Amino acid sequence: MKVIGIIAEYNPFHNGHAFQIAEIRRKTGADYILAVMSGDFVQRGAPAIAGKHVRTRIALLSGADLVLELPALWATSPAESFAMAGVTLLEKTGCTDGICFGAETADLPLLSAVADILSDEPETFRRALAPSLKRGDSFPKARADALSSTCGCGSPASPETLQNLLATPNNILALEYLKALRRRGSALTPYPVRRTGAGYHDTRFAGGDGPTASASAIRRLLLSCPQIRGSINGGSGLTAEGSFSDISDSDPVILRDRLLRDAMPLPAYTALTEHLKAYPPMDADDFSSILGYLLLQCDPATLSAVGDCSPDIANRIWNHRFHFQSFTRFCSAIKSRNLTYTRISRVLLHLILGITDRDYALGRELDYIPFLRILGFRKSAAPLLSRLKETSAVPVIAKLADTRRILAASEKQTAGTSYLPAGHAGRLLRTDIFAGELYRQVQSAKTAAVFRHTGSPPGLSGSEYSEKIVIVP
Repeated sequence: MKVIGIIAEYNPFHNGHAFQIAEIRRKTGADYILAVMSGDFVQRGAPAIAGKHVRTRIALLSGADLVLELPALWATSPAESFAMAGVTLLEKTGCTDGICFGAETADLPLLSAVADILSDEPETFRRALAPSLKRGDSFPKARADALSSTCGCGSPASPETLQNLLATPNNILALEYLKALRRRGSALTPYPVRRTGAGYHDTRFAGGDGPTASASAIRRLLLSCPQIRGSINGGSGLTAEGSFSDISDSDPVILRDRLLRDAMPLPAYTALTEHLKAYPPMDADDFSSILGYLLLQCDPATLSAVGDCSPDIANRIWNHRFHFQSFTRFCSAIKSRNLTYTRISRVLLHLILGITDRDYALGRELDYIPFLRILGFRKSAAPLLSRLKETSAVPVIAKLADTRRILAASEKQTAGTSYLPAGHAGRLLRTDIFAGELYRQVQSAKTAAVFRHTGSPPGLSGSEYSEKIVIVP
């Protein structure tokens, strides 16, 4: 049994993801693809456009065999922690042979050489870095120059090549995966697959064969095209703010459907559009009122303790708190040359989710992954599921109602009276449960508002505890 793992968000699943799964099956002859997927909130510091169970179903219908949840603590963390947690999770399954990741540069020797230097920071690298910084070069340029002079790959890359390598999102994450494999002494075999089609941040829809749009472009379409809301509440037409200058069509319904069909595998397109008939897509601004309330309650000391924050960022947030209008506008107002929008967004999301530096410290003490939570699987992957339960180094959670018993037995603790899991691992799981419940609550409120003029909204599942594992044929 050969199992290859993929760490992903599938926010949403598109042709590029389908290509990656098909390509790694072809290259390795994998029997099963195990996807480690972010839950209801993602690494850029925002809610997923659709909930984790919907995205799990789509992933399974589109080629994955088993989906495990990356805990919210790590799914919303910076790239280094995100990658380390994902690699650790795959290791702890005890049955995963390799890790596949997309990258703009699929040159494994070059990626590995760069990752080794960035991981170890040898004296030669530091000596080469210092003069560039003294000359006033930007850190990315100085780092690229230093890497070029110390990189030990077969054909040394130019500073320009290395600078481009370090400036592209998937390459950056690929390097973090390789650094995590090195630091853990992992036996997982890395398999980079070259990203094709639209770029990570590209919001255009391209024609022709192969992947036609990035997840960013699809999210932009779903959140901006009024057809998403119009199909539910009877509205129509493109607003000036939400219009697409690079495309045109007389009917926004036809426009939306044509672009999505071209950008996504048919099973993913069908499942996502069916979901969107009942529930509107989720966005960071849906959490604006919660964030505004918390900002009025916080002080700089409280903000400084928020995960991935710092005293400087805390003071910047504090000083701008009375200018708050919405989640996204607040991020834009606070960002600066040395402080990215994504960093701010993550900090503010951590404030909403109650994630602190203490949680990160606890997570590292527990070696990142103290349990595995199954989100869904294909029936044909039953042998993989059985193998996972035999080989996993940590408890496998299929049903939340059983977690107190499972985690208490694992930690040799006595269960208390609360219905929530006990112990240190339980604290991390409580963060996942809270994140899921909060996402569901905000989604329910948004859905009710959208359906206000067309009747009662569809019912949502009661809680994380009542949600069942997704199983597809």
